Amino acid sequence: MRSFRSSSAASSQNEMLAMPNDQTENTRVTLTESIQADEVHPDGSFSSKAFFLNVLENHDAVILLIDPETGGIMYANTAATGFYGWSAEQISELHLHEIDAPSWTRDESWLKKLASDGHGRFLTMHRRIDDTLRHVEVRFGTATLQSKTVLFFIVQDNSERQHFEALTEFRRNLLEMADNTSTEELLSFTLNEAERLTGSTLGFFNFISDNQSVLRHACSTSSRTDNCGHAPHPTVIDFGVSADVISKKCAVIHNDQATLRHCNGEFVNHVKASRELIVPIIRNGKVMATLEIGNKPVDYDENDIRLVSLLAGVGWDIIAKKFAEESEHKMQEALQHTQKMELIGRLAGGIAHDINNVLAAILGHSEIVIDRMSPENPLTENLRNIQKSTIRAADLIQQLLAFARRQTIQPKIVLLDAVLEEQIPLLREVVGEQASFEWHSGTHDARILMDPSQLDQLMTSLCANARDAITQQGSVIIETSVVSVESSDCYAGHPCQTPGSFASISVSDTGCGIDKNVLPHIFEPFFSTKEVGKGTGHGLSTVYGIVKQNKGWLDCQSAPGKGTRFTVYLPLFENQVRQTGTRLPENPVKHDGLKTVLLVDDNQAIVQVIKSMLVKKGYQVLTATSPNEAIGMVSDSKETIDLLLTDMVMPEMNGKELSIKLLSLYPQMKTLFMSGYTLEMTALKGVSEKEAHFIRKPFRISELTSAITAIFA
Repeated sequence: MRSFRSSSAASSQNEMLAMPNDQTENTRVTLTESIQADEVHPDGSFSSKAFFLNVLENHDAVILLIDPETGGIMYANTAATGFYGWSAEQISELHLHEIDAPSWTRDESWLKKLASDGHGRFLTMHRRIDDTLRHVEVRFGTATLQSKTVLFFIVQDNSERQHFEALTEFRRNLLEMADNTSTEELLSFTLNEAERLTGSTLGFFNFISDNQSVLRHACSTSSRTDNCGHAPHPTVIDFGVSADVISKKCAVIHNDQATLRHCNGEFVNHVKASRELIVPIIRNGKVMATLEIGNKPVDYDENDIRLVSLLAGVGWDIIAKKFAEESEHKMQEALQHTQKMELIGRLAGGIAHDINNVLAAILGHSEIVIDRMSPENPLTENLRNIQKSTIRAADLIQQLLAFARRQTIQPKIVLLDAVLEEQIPLLREVVGEQASFEWHSGTHDARILMDPSQLDQLMTSLCANARDAITQQGSVIIETSVVSVESSDCYAGHPCQTPGSFASISVSDTGCGIDKNVLPHIFEPFFSTKEVGKGTGHGLSTVYGIVKQNKGWLDCQSAPGKGTRFTVYLPLFENQVRQTGTRLPENPVKHDGLKTVLLVDDNQAIVQVIKSMLVKKGYQVLTATSPNEAIGMVSDSKETIDLLLTDMVMPEMNGKELSIKLLSLYPQMKTLFMSGYTLEMTALKGVSEKEAHFIRKPFRISELTSAITAIFA
């Protein structure tokens, strides 16, 4: 044993301390006996040696004598045995590195350096017999054993003070950081502190959704080096231990590796966890988040729960405030973006309406002239070129209307994966051979309410955009899934700003990516990063319009050189609704018998050209340039109105209101709506489905006559 043996009563204290190590084989009972016998004077007083030994042995302070050469514990007083839990015999067999927890990080000569310093103090953590760690302050000095220097440690347990000071400093630092750092950085700082205070090396912070499932998590600095900050964790995490914490609303310790919830075996490139502690953050009886630490060198205990719970409680209110501020900022940005896009959409729609009326007149008059000219006339070809250019301009306007969410749509209840499965061969062709193509279906029987032609247009635009982003070899991946969005997700900046169930469609490419300065503008019409003559910039604005028209959401994640991922969120269909609208037949139906058409449009040029078309085809045509004029005309006329051909958007009243009024006079009347604006067929609610039809301006003579003959078929 390394406790020292007592000398004769005549020896001084230093002589007693100076016994060499090979003579310190007796137990500390010998020392006590010497105090009780040899060192007691006849008058009952102690000798100086016995006096100092008695003080040393019975002092409340934890006192250790350490050999700086070997780190062996040469002596520990009664207070030390009480503090550490080992008996005097056991503790005398230990080395300091078995008690001093951070010793494994220290240089082997650190004790020699202390001895050379002579005296001082330092903070450390000491392990006790139950493997718990306590923060201690060590004041040290030196004494001489013959010609050998030994270290004299006075150890003070100041865990409570250390924790209080650490928490106070932590809160102060967190408050200072809050103004200029993100929520993620505040969370990492909190986790780093939790690791430091407990001696852990893994840390995670999980947010809890309204339905009490574990959402996105933040990592400590050391955990990021474990690849947890980069590994493909799911957005919603289903971990058993976290579920226990949430359901029981209390901390959970797992010192058994077999039952840990950490990423063991689930993802690659992760350090294996050996121990774990998860504490909940509870507000108003609800678990808001969980703080998790792992890989402490010894088992976690109740002291760790208390300390980490205090830390989490101190940090949460600051973090939650920052989180709310960031969420509010994101919501404001999203609102401003939506308002800007809405204003652009209104402008685009208004311009499209006026241009469509102009194009309708140009197209109509050119067709009339072409019809009257002989094919040999040299001007016929010029007129046909005018006609083709007009149709091309009309197609461009249609793309603007798609962005403005004013397309004519005939929504149907469709199985998303089934519809996309039919489109995949065409989409492969769009992508081309320079990129590999993958399709992963994940919505199964999920249904959406959408015009299939719009879905086709949306997917074609996204795949064409992905193709253009890939300059050499690359890949394009289409994936679908079902996503449930909670209110808390919307508040936290989820692309979907309304809660509910959505079918998501993602189109990812490995192309050039998008610069962060360009990203906010990609959905604006006419915006394009392509060279002049390489595209109009309508593709993504059309996608945006289609998604918004179908009450969905659109997100883009991209970085230069790292590819792009577009994700479309479309509401799942849950209720049966009656489909409205009628598709016009591909082939014209022969028309027999003279029919009377009431033509109403507030644009005189449109009225003239359409009347000329219809009269030439054998229809009797009544015209009006306002709804009230039309009502007055038919009220005074004895004519039977077979068909109302009316613009949808007019002063005084819209086309639907005019149709409803005239149907009261002519119950058998059919209605064909037309507009430079386009609209959802559900906008015709209130008009008999079999009586309501629609044609978009500008149209050709053949399209108009085909539509009319189909109505009377």
